[in-house]
This record gives sequence, C-alpha cells and structure tokens, in this order.
Amino acid sequence: MSSTIKGKIQQLRDTIRYHDRKYYVENNPEITDYEYDQLLKELQRLEKLHPELITPDSPTQRVGGEPITQFPTIEHRVPMLSIDNTYSDDELREFDQRIKRMTEIETHQDIEYVVELKIDGVAVTLSYENGLFVRGATRGDGFKGDDVSANLRTIRQIPLRLELSDKQYKIPPVIEIRGEIYLPNKEFQRLNDEREEEGEPQFANPRNAAAGSLKLLDSRITARRRLRLFAYAIGYFEGIEPKTHIQCLELIRRFGLPVNPHARFCNNIEEVIHYCNEWGNRREELDYMVDGMVIKVNSLCLHDQLGVTSKAPRWVISFKFQPEQAVTKIEEIVVQVGKTGTLTPVANLTPVLLAGTTVSRATLHNFDEIRRKDIREGDHVVLQKAGEIIPQVVSVLKEKRKGNEIPFTEPISCPECKGKAVRDDEEVYLRCHNPFCQAQVKRRIQYFAGRDAMDIEGLGPALVEQLVDKGFVKDYADVYYLRYEDLVTLERMGEKSSQNLIHAIEESKHRDLDRLICALGILNVGLHTAEVLAERFDTLDKLANATQEELEGIYEIGPVVAKSILGFFQNKHIQEIIEKLKASGVNTKKLATQKLVKNPKVAGKSFVITGTLQKYSRKEAETLIKSLGGRVLSSVSKKTDYLVAGEEPGSKLDNARELNVHVLDEEAFEKIIQIP
Repeated sequence: MSSTIKGKIQQLRDTIRYHDRKYYVENNPEITDYEYDQLLKELQRLEKLHPELITPDSPTQRVGGEPITQFPTIEHRVPMLSIDNTYSDDELREFDQRIKRMTEIETHQDIEYVVELKIDGVAVTLSYENGLFVRGATRGDGFKGDDVSANLRTIRQIPLRLELSDKQYKIPPVIEIRGEIYLPNKEFQRLNDEREEEGEPQFANPRNAAAGSLKLLDSRITARRRLRLFAYAIGYFEGIEPKTHIQCLELIRRFGLPVNPHARFCNNIEEVIHYCNEWGNRREELDYMVDGMVIKVNSLCLHDQLGVTSKAPRWVISFKFQPEQAVTKIEEIVVQVGKTGTLTPVANLTPVLLAGTTVSRATLHNFDEIRRKDIREGDHVVLQKAGEIIPQVVSVLKEKRKGNEIPFTEPISCPECKGKAVRDDEEVYLRCHNPFCQAQVKRRIQYFAGRDAMDIEGLGPALVEQLVDKGFVKDYADVYYLRYEDLVTLERMGEKSSQNLIHAIEESKHRDLDRLICALGILNVGLHTAEVLAERFDTLDKLANATQEELEGIYEIGPVVAKSILGFFQNKHIQEIIEKLKASGVNTKKLATQKLVKNPKVAGKSFVITGTLQKYSRKEAETLIKSLGGRVLSSVSKKTDYLVAGEEPGSKLDNARELNVHVLDEEAFEKIIQIP
C-alpha cells in the first residue's frame, strides 16, 4: 500500500483533532463548520477505501455502529465517592477547623483550597492507556459503574487520543480523568422543544436529560444530544507526580480536556466563602446548570492524611445553593395538544415571581405525574424552576386544602377534535392520532413559519389561530395561497400589516432547502439534521425518493431518523401538501453557495455577540460576519477579537472588559462590516 495514503489519513486525523481542540476545548475555532465537515468526509472516504487503516482513536469512530443490548459493569480503580454537603458560611468554617484538627495544623494557619462550580450533571471517569481513550464509565454506586464508552466517544470534548500542548510534559502510561457530563441550557431547551414537537415526553431538567442520554443503547442518538464535559480531577494514575489539585487541573488542560474556567485558588476559608457567595448571586449568568460549589483542599499530601469515610473523602465538601421556590395556586389544569398529537397537562397558576420572572403556567409533564403527586385544581403548590429553567410543581401543600379542590380526570379524548386519546406503547403519554386535528394543524403551521424554518415574520400564534379557525388555511402549504383581501378582515390586521405579511410570505419562498426540510416537521428532524440532508440530497424530490439504505449511509442519520423520513414522504396527505408547495413557487432545491466576499476588517477575526441588536437578528448578524470571512464564537476568551454588544448584554460584556477584548456597539459594528 502506498505510504502516501497512510500519510494523508494521518494528516487528516491530526488536523481534525487540532480543530476539535480549538472548537470544543479552547472555544477558538479557526475554520467553518463546512470546512470541518469536508475534512471529516475526506477521512471517511479514505478509510472506507482502506478499512485496514481504521484505528480506535480515529475521529470517524466517535459514533459506533449497531446499538448495544446492555452496558457491562466496570470496577473503579479509585472509588468515585460522594461529597458531603453544607449549606452555610458557618458550616464551611467548621469544615476548615475540622481539617486543621485532623492534620494538627495550627488554628491561626491558613489552608489553601480550590473552589469549583458544582456542575449539575453526571459524573464519569475516562481511562487512557498510553494516551489512547480505552473506556469510560458512570459513577454508579461509587465502586462500580456502567461502561458507557460508546456514548462518551460521541462527545467531541473528550479526546480519543491525549495531545500535550507543552512538550516538557509526557503522556502518562495510565491515567483516569474524572469529569461531569452536562447539557447546556440552550441544548436542553432545544431537546425538549424537539421532544414536544415529536410527541415525546419532556425531560424534567438538564441533569436528567444528560443521564438519560448517556444510558441510551444507540450511540447515534446520543451523538445528536450534544452533551458536553468539564473535567475536574485525576483518579488513578501512573508516571506523573502532581503535588496539588491545582496542578492536576493544569495537567488535565494540557492533555486537551476542558476544565471549567471559573475554578479558583483560594488562600484561606474566608476567600472560599466570599467566592461561594459571589456565585450564589451570579449563577444565572451561566449557560449550564450549577447547584453549588465544590471546595477541595489543594495539597494532595493533605488528601492522603485526611483519607476518606465509608462514603465521602474528608478533604472535600460541597456548598449547596438553596433553590428558589414560591407558593402559588393552581387555578386550572388544561390539556394542550402538540404538533404530533401529544396531550400534555399544564397548570394555569395565580401569577407569582420566581427566579426573576413572573410565572403563570407550569408543565405537569404527564398524567402519571398528576396521579403520583395528587395534584388538583385549586391546590396551593410549591413551585420551582427545574434546572432553573422550566417551572414545575415540586409538591402540593395538602394542609391548605379546604375540601373544594377538584381531582383531575385523565382525558379519554382530544380536547380539540374529540378524537380518541390513545396511550403510546410505553404507556407514558396520550396522543391524538387524528391528522386533521386543528390543534395539531395550528402547531405545525407555527413551526413552519418559525425563525429556524421558513422565517415568515408576522405569522405568529394569534394570527395562525384566526386563519385556521376561519378556514383560510388547512395546512402550511395554504399559507402561500393567502390573499390580501382575506387578511385585512382579520382582527388586528390592518392594510400595512397585511401587506407586510404578504411580502414576508413571498420572501420565504426563496429560503434554502435545509430551511424547508426543517419546516416540514418531519419526526426526529431538526435544523441540524435538515442541513445534513440538504447537503446530501440537493432537491426535495431526491430526499423524498431516498431509500432506507441511502439515508442510513449518511453520517449522523441512523435507522430511527431514516424510518421517520421514509414514513413522512410516503404519507399521501403529505404528498398533496408538498405538491401545493411546489405549485406556489416555494424553492425545493439547494441554492448555490454564495461566494465569500472578504472584508479585511472582518476576515480571520473572531466575534462574540451578546444582547439584542436593533437592526439584525442574532442569526442575521452571525450570517453577515461569516459571509465576510469572520468567525462567530459562543463565548469570550483572550483570543476573541470583538464583542458585539446590543441592548441588555449579559456577563459576556464583563468578561470582555476583564480580558481587554474590543467591544463594539451596534453603530461601530455596522461601520466595521461595511465592504470597502
């Protein structure tokens, strides 16, 4: 075999690993997603031609083949024990005094600590041998955990091969790195939105979503969940001799794994307390959930002296944040119908302020949850934001009952169309199977017109309600046959707003193929999958005629998604809708890629956007930057060139100022993006 092929494959692997580290660990991408995908596709092509050259650490091996049937059990070399909790400043001071007593350190002497955010996720251990990732496991009972290696391989922040950024260090022959798998808030919201649209029950909080994703038997589904990792400790190791915990964190960074940037060295317990209380008031700034702080003695020598109890190390403790709760009354329990017919109970509440927002509705998840908690109309309940995102009923204050509270009866029919409500196979939730149910039609049209789909400005929920109720539209294709004469007769639709909507509908006909595919509302197909499909099939007809084998042959498309796509396009009702879309002039082909017009002030520069811009949506601003040769990042770092700050900027503005990153208001942003 030609050494040129081997060299090309190795070069591609090294390049992809480099860009993985830049994107997933350093938050400083150097190439576009498209360029990255082309590198990966070329590596896949070469490995398919030469399968004997495929190695376990190749970037193509992150997502495995067929689903496994069960998870083997792994025994931890160093137990993954739990952490004792504390809830007050005084308890932290007592912890400090206890450490001094046990190690015979003078009371007046200070102990050095490292304080880290307590990520609300799932603890895992990652085992590397001679730099190669060999296995990964969940915490389990602390002594044994489930082997979830296949699912962990899908997380691109976890390197399949350790790469040292500093050549003065060496890769140890054996090392276990401990970390927390978590789901960012926006991904949790995206996942729950998709599950609602697809008729699946929503996850209660990000931690449950992360845990459920790690325990999926099909790693291809896990890959679509976009899990993340923060590494926080070293377990078993050979060949290295760190002296402190802060050195361990630095080593982990050098090995190429992400460490939370907010870990802080503290000289004494008072600095620890100050930092813990600071984050108690700042945690809403984060894009992931934390439920406290973890305080660790910095000296590893002291770790050995202090030892462990039967369930927890003595050298670490967690400071737990108190969740914000509120008491309110359930005025009514209603059932809402999703776009795929899912029936979900929702509590209408007496409005109450909770975690900075006024809450008047809370999901009750499913009807089993109502029975389990014995939730009734008229009940006073304790409300809390699950993961501080989604309002949920924590408990019922039964002592406040007066006897006139009304038990909720599970529906036997759809509240909208009166069609029969049917339990799904797993008996988790009810669904209405009537495809012409008006509630489902309304949700599908709203989704079709949404920002990530056909982006029809002005076609909001209230207007969709009127259009369906009055019979002007029966499906989303009918939107393109609306007349100005019909619109002006509707409530709150004057001449100007009607003209604007007609114009917006006409403009939407020219959206690219991926937006149309997303808008169709195919089960299990969101925006990212739609982009993948549009890249592979450059017309809607080609996608509609694709076989199961062709679909499963696409990277990131598994049998579940393939089956959804086939079933969708084989539906005669859908076929009629698509023909109406074509007849109306909606684009059904992939548009030619726009030639990049580089602006020397933008090209090669990295931008972060925060706050609300007046003239641009977030997506429009990002697209504009990319079209001029710039890069858009999600977080601020020392290597960020510009922060574009709109109204009500978040913590990114403070971070930018601390790092001396150039801040642009909207006026300055417009000047810099002008093409010379």
